[in-house]
Amino acid sequence: MTEVSGLLVDLDGVVRLWPRGSARAAALACGLPRNAVREIAYDDAFDLAHHGILTHEQWVDQVRARLRERHGPAGERAAGLWAADRGEPDPAMVRLLLRARAAGLTVGVLTNNTTAVRADLARHGLEDLFDQVANSADLGVTKPAPAAYRAALEMMDLPPARVAFTDDNPLNTTAAAYVGLHAHPYTTPDAFETFLRTLGIVLPTTTPTSGRARPGCPAGVPPAPGHAESDAHAPVRVRYLETSRTPQAVARALTGPGTVAVPLEEGAVATVTDSGRVTTWRLLAAGTDPAVAAGDLSAWTPTPAAGVTAAGGVTAEHLPPWLPDTRTAGGASAARLLDRTGWDLAQLAARTRGGDVLAAAHHLDRVRHHLTALATLLARHQPRPWPGTTATRYLPTAARTALAASWTADPTTPTGLTHNLTALLQLLRHLRHTAHLVLDTAGTWPWDRTATALTPILAARPDLSPRPAGDPLYTPALAAVYDRHRPVDPEMAAALAAFAAQRLTGREVVELGAGTGRITRHLAPPTARYDAVEPSPAMAVHLTAADIPGVEVTEADALCLPWAGRSRDIVVEHETLQFTADPLRAADEALRVLRPGGALVRLLLHPAGPDPHAVLDTAYRQGAFTGGPLPLFHGKGTDLRGTAHLTALGLDTTTTVLTEFVRHRTPHAVLAALADRAWPYQHQFTDAQHERGMTAAHHTVAGPGDEPVPVPYVLRALTTTVREEP
Repeated sequence: MTEVSGLLVDLDGVVRLWPRGSARAAALACGLPRNAVREIAYDDAFDLAHHGILTHEQWVDQVRARLRERHGPAGERAAGLWAADRGEPDPAMVRLLLRARAAGLTVGVLTNNTTAVRADLARHGLEDLFDQVANSADLGVTKPAPAAYRAALEMMDLPPARVAFTDDNPLNTTAAAYVGLHAHPYTTPDAFETFLRTLGIVLPTTTPTSGRARPGCPAGVPPAPGHAESDAHAPVRVRYLETSRTPQAVARALTGPGTVAVPLEEGAVATVTDSGRVTTWRLLAAGTDPAVAAGDLSAWTPTPAAGVTAAGGVTAEHLPPWLPDTRTAGGASAARLLDRTGWDLAQLAARTRGGDVLAAAHHLDRVRHHLTALATLLARHQPRPWPGTTATRYLPTAARTALAASWTADPTTPTGLTHNLTALLQLLRHLRHTAHLVLDTAGTWPWDRTATALTPILAARPDLSPRPAGDPLYTPALAAVYDRHRPVDPEMAAALAAFAAQRLTGREVVELGAGTGRITRHLAPPTARYDAVEPSPAMAVHLTAADIPGVEVTEADALCLPWAGRSRDIVVEHETLQFTADPLRAADEALRVLRPGGALVRLLLHPAGPDPHAVLDTAYRQGAFTGGPLPLFHGKGTDLRGTAHLTALGLDTTTTVLTEFVRHRTPHAVLAALADRAWPYQHQFTDAQHERGMTAAHHTVAGPGDEPVPVPYVLRALTTTVREEP
C-alpha cells in the first residue's frame, strides 16, 4: 500500500458543527415559519457565494434584503441572528488533526464555502490547524467536481494515492474515491481514526497544545554578481529557493513578526517587511541547485564553440546561428513571452488604479522576468541557459542596461514604479523589433490598449512600437578608434582591388556591415551602383564622412534589407554575418535580393598559423574576467555553418585565395589597441575590468623589447552563385 502522508477533510459537519441550527433557530426566535430563513438563504445565491461570484457579505446582504421584503422587521432580525451564528469547532476532531500534524502529516481542508472561511477559522482559533485551506469560493469550483479535489491536492503538493479524505456528504466521498483519494464517509472522529489505522496511520496518543511549528524557510540563494537579476544595490531583492512546497506553504513559513508573505503565480512568493523591504522568492523544483539557478559562476561552465580557443576555461563564445527547427520553436516561445508581458502590464495598470501597490510591484517583476527570458531566448538561442531559470548574465548590453535600470527604485512608490516601468518599456520595444527580425513573430497582444492603460501611470501615452536597439558592440567610442588599429595592408588592398575589377565591374553591389568603409573604398570604384549597409549609427557617421565616390550609405539591418527581391547582382560582406543576430537568416536575406546568376561573396581574413600576440589578448581577458562574469563574445566560425546552410539549399560555394601576406606587429602596438578598446568585446567591460585586463596584459610582455613579430595571413573569398532561371 502506498504510504499516506496527508489528510484532507471537510470543514462543516466534520471540524465545525452547527449545534444551534442557526437558520431554523433564528426563524423561530423571530416568530417566522421554521424554514423561512433556510429557503431564502440556501437557494441559488448560496451557490454563487460558494463559487466566489458573491462575497460572503454580498450574499448575507441579499438574504437580509429578501427576508425584510417578505417578512418585514422580523425578517431582518432573523437574518441578523442567523448571520451571527458561526458554528463551533468539534474539540475531538480538532485534537485528532493536531495529533496528525504532530505525526508529520500534511493536513488540508476542502470546503464548499464562502469568502468568510479564513475569518471564521481565526475566530475559532483554528488558523494554524491546516497546512492548506482549499475553499470553493477561492477555487471557483465546488465538490463533488473532480477539479476541486485536484486543486486541493495541488496545494498540498501530494498525489491522491497519498491522501486520506473524509466528508459527511456521501456524494463527496464517492467523488473523492473516483479521483483516487482514500475516501471515508464521516460519522465521528473515532470512526475516522479507525479508518486511518487501516491505512497504516497510527497517531500519537497525546495531543499537542497547537499545531506543529511551521517548518523553517532557508535563506535562499542570491543572484551572483553580473546576473541579470543581481540586486546588490536594488530596492527589491531576489532569492532562489529549492523546495517541494507550494507557494502557499512557503508564504506561511516566511510570514512572521514584521514580515508579510504573499504567494504569487508561476512559483514565486513576495515578502514585504514593516520597513518596506520587498523580496521576490523564486521557487525552484526539488533537486534544482539554487546556486546554478542564481548564476553562480562556479556552477555552470559553458562550452566554447568549435574552433574557438579556450584559455582559463572560457575565453570567447560564438553565438550559434539559428537553424530552422530552433527558429520555429523560438518563435512560439517568443510569442508567448510577448503576450504574457502584455497581460502583466495590463494587470499592473489595473492594480495601480486600485491602489494595491504590492500587487502592482509583483506584476512589474513578472514583466521583468518575461523580458529577461525573451532577451535570453534571442541572444542565446535557447529558452534557458541553465536549469531552473530564464535569466542569464550573457544578455546583450542593451538588455542588461535596461534591466539594471529597472531595479534602481522602489516599485511600491509612484515615482519608483514609473522609473522602473519606463526602463522595461524601452527594452520591450527593442525585443519586439528583434523578435520580428529574427523569428518573424510579434505575438497577438493589443499593445495600443496597453499603452492607453499605462498612460495614467506615466503621465503620457507611452510609445510601444517596435524599434531597434543601439548596437551594443559598435559604440561611438569604438567607431572613433576603429580604423586606427585596423590598417589595410598593401597586399590586402591590392587583392581587394583586383577582385573588384574582376567580379564587381559594372555590377550593382550591396555590402553588408560596411563599418567605417575601410574595405568599401577598395571595392566600390568599378561598380555601377554600391549600397553600403551599416546598422550602427556610430559607424555610419564615419562611413558617411569618408565620402567614398559612388557609395550610398544605408542604415539598415542585414536581416531586413530595404530593397526588393532580385534587385542586385552581388552581395558582399567582410566578416559581418558572424555579428548579426541570425547569420543564416542574414544569408537568406542576401539571397532574396540577388538576381538569378548573382552571387553572395563572403570575404574572410584569417591568420595562417599561430599568432604569437594572442597571449596578450588572452591575458587581458583573463585579467578583466577576474571576480566577475564572462562577457558575451562574438567569434569566427560562421563560414563553415553558413556554407553548410547554403549547401542544404542546393547552392554550391567555391573558395578562392585572394592573397597571402605577412603582417608585422609589435607587442606595444597590440597593447595600444587594447588600451584604446579597439575590439568590440572590450566595450562590455566596466572601466575597472578594463584596467585589470590592461595590467595583466602588460605583465605578459617579457622585457623591454618591442621587436615586430611576423604573422602570416590569408584572405579568401567564399562565393555562392544563385542559379540562372531555366
